[in-house]
Amino acid sequence: MPLSQPLHQQIDRCVMCGICSQHCPTYALSPNENESPRGRLALIAAVNQGQLNPDTLLFEHLDHCLGCRACERACPSQVPFGEIMDQARDLLEPRHPGKQHPGKRIGHALLGHRRILRAALTGLRWAQKAGLSKVAGVIPPIPAPPGWQTYYPPRNKTRGDVALFLGCINETLGQDELRAAIRLLNSAGYGVHVPPQQTCCGAMHRHNGDRRAATDLAKQNLRAFAKLQTEAILHTASGCTAALQEYHKWVNSPPAQAGMAAEFSAKTQDISHFLATVHWPEQVQFSPLPVRVAVHSPCSLKHVLQQTHAPLQLLANIPRIEWLELPDNGHCCGGAGSYMLTQPERAARLREDKLEALHRTQADILVTSNIGCALHLQAGLRERGREIEVLHPVTLLARQLNTL
Repeated sequence: MPLSQPLHQQIDRCVMCGICSQHCPTYALSPNENESPRGRLALIAAVNQGQLNPDTLLFEHLDHCLGCRACERACPSQVPFGEIMDQARDLLEPRHPGKQHPGKRIGHALLGHRRILRAALTGLRWAQKAGLSKVAGVIPPIPAPPGWQTYYPPRNKTRGDVALFLGCINETLGQDELRAAIRLLNSAGYGVHVPPQQTCCGAMHRHNGDRRAATDLAKQNLRAFAKLQTEAILHTASGCTAALQEYHKWVNSPPAQAGMAAEFSAKTQDISHFLATVHWPEQVQFSPLPVRVAVHSPCSLKHVLQQTHAPLQLLANIPRIEWLELPDNGHCCGGAGSYMLTQPERAARLREDKLEALHRTQADILVTSNIGCALHLQAGLRERGREIEVLHPVTLLARQLNTL
């Protein structure tokens, strides 16, 4: 009997055709079958059937997976690779022969506690100013902790209300795009609720073998947003948005909470996707911007949400802008949540291709829709001594906003 029957049934959908390998960034780095999605499924299946004991090498192959889900989108059999990896890590984590990466342990402990995380980031901010921080290469200068109203009223004729999810790291390091989103939404006629009891989306926990903690965080967010009468729940980081849209898979009991999760997931949208459908009021105009902008598509936006067109539609509101998609947008940049911290060498190798492609475009600005990708790409540009701004699409659009 398999250790997990649901896991066995999901893996059994794979016909071992190998199409996934052509789309896997880690297989491109190391053409070893165990570094491909098909190979990882075979390893997980063998452990689940009791045919293989998990050892350090097996965990290395699993830990090398970025979770980009390019394989999942390409799979003709619709194998839910992301869900399989989450289940496998949750099942196997107690049997890990070595200690979990210390950065993961500390990070996961902080992410679910908003006040403690804020205090930690404030301490890191002062350490950066004093020149004591060793993570300056990864994290840009940390801004002061943000303050949020619970409601931002619309500036023009009211169209309705939406809610804004802040995230954990994104609340501080991505506050520019959050404020830009509020400004754009208010100008478009939407009131914006910011529930104070919200917390981390739980994606980091779930993707690293702690499904229980992830589910607890999801339930806290469901409670935080439950009483709001809103048209949509919006977020600026596509990685978190992808997780929020899958809460209905995370919380399936009791029935009342499962219903809340289904409604929450159905309402959740990426901010660019929502704003791309807006008909702007006549008094809202955007100033021309005669620059070249390269658009990076995060894996979560491309393979999970499947909304790569949304940032392009949004930027098209800016007169005289010249945008182009970053070449080879189908492959991961290496950011991948905590991957850039736990697998820095592999993450840097994947990033090099992106930075070379960016250099060839001769772009003035790089736009991306996910905070993790932005931090990773910014760090690479700093290492190269290149002065290229890395912005979220809504930040760039809000800069050009004029209200008559």
